[in-house]
Amino acid sequence: MSARRKFIKNSTFGLWGLNTLFQKEKPMDAPPTPEDLANAPNDEILFQLIRKSLLLPEDLIYLNTGSLGPSTRQVVGTVSAAMHELEANPVGNNWGSLGTRMEAVRGKVADFIGASVEEIILTRNTTEGINLLGTCLDLQPGDEILTTNHEHGGGENGLFYLAETKGAVVKQIEMPLAAESAGQIVELVQAGMTDRTRVVMLSHVSTITGMRMPFEQISAITRPRNILLVADGAQAPGQIRVDVDRLGVDLYSSSGHKWLMGPKETGFLYIRKAVQERIQAVFTRNSNKAYSAASGTRNVATIIGLGESLDLQQTIGIDKIEKRCRELADYCADQLRGRPGLRIISPAAPELKSGIVSILLDEASNRAIFEKMREDNIIIKLLPGYNALRFSLHIFNTRADVDRMLGKLAEVMG
Repeated sequence: MSARRKFIKNSTFGLWGLNTLFQKEKPMDAPPTPEDLANAPNDEILFQLIRKSLLLPEDLIYLNTGSLGPSTRQVVGTVSAAMHELEANPVGNNWGSLGTRMEAVRGKVADFIGASVEEIILTRNTTEGINLLGTCLDLQPGDEILTTNHEHGGGENGLFYLAETKGAVVKQIEMPLAAESAGQIVELVQAGMTDRTRVVMLSHVSTITGMRMPFEQISAITRPRNILLVADGAQAPGQIRVDVDRLGVDLYSSSGHKWLMGPKETGFLYIRKAVQERIQAVFTRNSNKAYSAASGTRNVATIIGLGESLDLQQTIGIDKIEKRCRELADYCADQLRGRPGLRIISPAAPELKSGIVSILLDEASNRAIFEKMREDNIIIKLLPGYNALRFSLHIFNTRADVDRMLGKLAEVMG
């Protein structure tokens, strides 16, 4: 059975939309069905159908998936159907059929990132996963945690908690704008390590520049030294292929509500089997299962929705998704390159690229541009701490979206 046909067979989409989506004479403005997606004659039409399946208004240019990704009507419908089922018999269904479907999401996550189900914990977001590490890792005063100055505040929180409670030292590598090569980054990370380094925490895809961290080369350095290698994966799953075994990371924390386009407040944490004895958290004291005595009652509906979003990703194909995001980002960068008054701070090296393009402004105010864009229904990201802007290019975006944004940028910058 093909991936797309399997997606249709297993999808709960029909539970939500039987009266409107599967009728013989579907209205012209009705959202696409799983059959429509599976039978798309080419990729361009497939991506158009994905855009039509979103709840975003037609005139809204959404270039901020890096903050929150829009869920498809299918995912929203799955969550809604699960909530209705739950409330029809809360105890019976929560620990019955819905609980079984929720637990199955751990397996979907494992398949998606190349892990075993025993290595997966379901969380609410990337931050919660890294905070879990921060509350349980046994460090000694003076032990060092190496990270960068480009990390998200949520990821940093767990690290600084370790510094405050264990006497550990957080060291931050000064990252270049923009990075030139994977070798340059590996050298910076290696130069920051000492005999006291116990943890290295890095973003798989930078929230500031969109740079892809060369984890394979870095893990070749950390693994022999028994240094825990932790990945903040908030910006990676859903736009690039993630294989935790190939990357060589020990922990990988991510969210479902960005590039995976899943329900908000969903996420997962991968902990490599070989290091699980070192990560003794109260949250996983009983087991890593979706529901346990330590986890307490979970939001089964949104977790099941995360599973639905993973199914959609698998159906489309992550390599196809990555190619689309990279092509749009390359087009955006090419159009920006050489424009006066700004500098691209996303890397140009192919091995470091992602679907994110960020620019640093010379004099124009990033907030003023951000506000003007928003007034014109163009949603981008204002980067705090920098006079910079970030554009996230996902599969539902088009070159026309990029052109409209760039036209507005040129207009505002004069």
